[in-house]
Amino acid sequence: MKVKIRPAGKALILSSLTLILLHAIFVDALIMAVALILALALSLSFITVTWRVKELIKHASIKPSSIELKIVAGRSEKVEAKVEHRRSLRVRFKHPLRFCTIKPQPYITGHTLTMEFSPKLAGIYETNELEVEVESPLKAFSAIVKLPFKVSLTVLPRVLPVAIKALELIASLGTTTREVPSPMLIGLGTEYAETRDYLPGEDLRRIDWKATARLQRLMVKKYHQDVGGGVNVVYDLKTAGPVSRDMVAAEFLRVVLALTEQGAPYTITLVSESEKLETLAFKDARAALLTAIKYALKTVEVDVGFLYDTIAPHSAKEVARLLTSMSFEELVEVKEPRFLEDADAIVITCLLGDLTWLMDLNEKLRAKSRQLIVHVPGKVWLDSSTLEEAYEAYNRQLKLLAMLKKNGIEVKII
Repeated sequence: MKVKIRPAGKALILSSLTLILLHAIFVDALIMAVALILALALSLSFITVTWRVKELIKHASIKPSSIELKIVAGRSEKVEAKVEHRRSLRVRFKHPLRFCTIKPQPYITGHTLTMEFSPKLAGIYETNELEVEVESPLKAFSAIVKLPFKVSLTVLPRVLPVAIKALELIASLGTTTREVPSPMLIGLGTEYAETRDYLPGEDLRRIDWKATARLQRLMVKKYHQDVGGGVNVVYDLKTAGPVSRDMVAAEFLRVVLALTEQGAPYTITLVSESEKLETLAFKDARAALLTAIKYALKTVEVDVGFLYDTIAPHSAKEVARLLTSMSFEELVEVKEPRFLEDADAIVITCLLGDLTWLMDLNEKLRAKSRQLIVHVPGKVWLDSSTLEEAYEAYNRQLKLLAMLKKNGIEVKII
């Protein structure tokens, strides 16, 4: 038990000492009587708060005595509880988990209270007690007592529910494959793509006679075919910390999942910490979506055990097989970043580092009458360790968003 003197208590103590000093100077009985009354009030206040704390320790209990929750980071969940006691006591609560708010405050024992958990960062949180603050009459003193109350909270990354939905879509696709989900397909067209070995049944008009003469075997030329309506999803890997990393990974996977569900052709471009761009094209829809899942889970460093705890047990083996069956190299074909301006682009970024690549991309897309949409986390300050850093991050983002809009770039806050 910790007893603290409140501001009202300090004022009463100071007043009592002042009156005693005045009595010593003026020898006034009335002053002495007032000083004694204040001293008595302080004593009764201290005794009362001590008694209330002892009553709580002996007779109070929280129902239920423990709770176990599983929440996705960024979401909220409410739990109702009640502090049972034989008397009506007025108390305040403070939960060890800072993202838990308790209402009403102050609280009268015997009534229902609501705990709202709003975690921002994934992880496993466990506490065994709840701080209860009791005030004395006149609010002169307060004391804190800790009541047994166990909380076991598993906070899942934001990207996890999206990954599970994407894995379910992959499972529904079965072994069938869709058309290669890329804005630039290999086929009939005018832009040269590659020269490769001739396959029986191919159009003889496509034979590359120079390569055939040089290699002494039939070779054919292949060309890019612009299928139209394509999208290049640009995933910027630079983030301020674990919270923003989880937010952009979830948004990246949501965008790719939506495009796959719609059957829209797309590529994925990764922006590294050093501003290097790498554009990927895929063999089929399953490979594209699986690659997106792997990159999202890898960047957030999700514990795969979370997946097994979340999905049905019979699906766990299938998930493990999907995530380990093929490497990134087997799933993708690396393309040159020049394909960026050949399709509309959706950029998922935290707007960190040098944004020259983004402005260059915008100019190239505008030159070809293509559209650029930038998805940006709204609460960039969540990874800040101090209030000053959070304020700087907030102001910086406001300036960058204004700059993007000035350049005609559409912005979506996530």
